[in-house]
Amino acid sequence: MNSIISLARIATIGLVLSGCSLVRSASDDVNSSNPAVALQAQKIVDLQQQVDAQKKVVEDQKSLTDNEKKKLDGLTQQLDGAKQNLKGIKTQAKAQ
Repeated sequence: MNSIISLARIATIGLVLSGCSLVRSASDDVNSSNPAVALQAQKIVDLQQQVDAQKKVVEDQKSLTDNEKKKLDGLTQQLDGAKQNLKGIKTQAKAQ
């Protein structure tokens, strides 16, 4: 069980480190003149805050419950999808 928790923490740290630049970028994009970019960036910022709060709940409980892990996984998937959508919107905006 401890090795599973350790692996989960390592994976979480990796996700946090890899997502930092995109979150910073999303924070900058919130004020974009392109409404689609600004909206998607705000969604990323909101989801990142939810993910961070959920990670704290999971860490604070020390015993990971299935519901909390599922919620964190779902939020993380939404965040990843939102980041991909922002990349696509920005690419499409540049092409126009």
